Amino acid sequence: MNRTVISSPDFSIRSPQTPAEIETFFQLNAQAFRPDEDQDIVATQRRRYITQEPDFRTSQLRGAYLGTSYVGGYSLLERTMCFGPTRLLTGCISGVVTHPDYRHQGIASVLMQDAISFAQGQHYALLFLHGLPGFYYQFGYTDVLEDIPWHYIDRELIPEQSSEAYAIRSATGGDALAILTLYQRHFNDYLGSFAPTRTIQRQEHLLRNWFEVNETKPLLVLNPRYELHGYLMLSRRQNRLYTYEVVAETWPATLALLQYHSHLLDEEAEPPGELWWALPPTDSTFYLLADHLPVRSELISYPNRGWMARPAHLPTLLQSLLPLWQEYWRQRPCTLNWSGTLLLSIDDYTCLLEIEPANLRFVDKTSSSPQHVILNQQLFTQLIFGFRPISWIITQPGQQIPAELVSLLNVLFPYKQTWVAGSDFF
Repeated sequence: MNRTVISSPDFSIRSPQTPAEIETFFQLNAQAFRPDEDQDIVATQRRRYITQEPDFRTSQLRGAYLGTSYVGGYSLLERTMCFGPTRLLTGCISGVVTHPDYRHQGIASVLMQDAISFAQGQHYALLFLHGLPGFYYQFGYTDVLEDIPWHYIDRELIPEQSSEAYAIRSATGGDALAILTLYQRHFNDYLGSFAPTRTIQRQEHLLRNWFEVNETKPLLVLNPRYELHGYLMLSRRQNRLYTYEVVAETWPATLALLQYHSHLLDEEAEPPGELWWALPPTDSTFYLLADHLPVRSELISYPNRGWMARPAHLPTLLQSLLPLWQEYWRQRPCTLNWSGTLLLSIDDYTCLLEIEPANLRFVDKTSSSPQHVILNQQLFTQLIFGFRPISWIITQPGQQIPAELVSLLNVLFPYKQTWVAGSDFF
């Protein structure tokens, strides 16, 4: 690898400082990720979507510069990820790109090291991204949830009967609160969700700047009393309609959305025989589908690709997890009454967790001999997200989990469904 650029005294990582530098930042992003579309339109839409977020700061754009030439960059958006009562300040990385003339010179690696240093300096609990294969694992990232399951429905099997006068219309800014309420009702309870902390300001921003939607705005389904019973978010990618997010409260609402979606597909140049929706398999919308129609579900899993995360500032992460662990401990089976102290080592960081029948807490020292648990940070991250069970972690090389602690750790790290809604993509 030629490292001439990154070793140059003229090379630096910083945020863009002028309107022209910001414009160049988004132009390169458009060229790299949407090369077959109008670059100016894509760059303008992406810039508006990012920079008009309610809490946006220019420091969240990070660029690599050789002198005054922009040679690569990424966005580090600040979000709050939710795990029950726990709120984790999270740096969400997107748009990692290197200028074509400067690829294979180590720039992307330097950018990723910059993201870790920046996040640690800000005391973020996590870094989170949706990554291409084979690159991010070397920087401590690991898979934490599968890509969105796709549920396919044969369009010929969609009933043609009336859906009880349910109406479909495009969303407007005035629908923000109703959409937010429905979104949170369906997605609040998932591990890793951003739903509980979405504000009305962010929901209004999403409706104004659904940047990947061209001619198709978010669609709403209303019952005969004009109450919101569902919505469907579509975009056009690679000349096909792509489902980002769908929610429905009743079967008539589900049927109305299916019929309308199928009608939109009839207008495509090559109408597909199936439509598909992205849904968590434990959401009531999926149950409505599966109770009324044959559904073919597809989950494709790739190692070291897709949704990945890593700890940023470990002391912040562990302290932030305490309310979640306390809630899990209060809800433990009545037959589990373990008490004592855990010496928890995650790579080279160690802490003491004192566990009593009524509570657990971090302590600086202990009077008794602690039980030692050793995990690397990637497997610890998978445990937080409920992505792998303790029974699997025990089998991995280099981990130390005493057999008598398995029941306890199953309580603190349950194997659960994690979900990131389509409108939370970044």
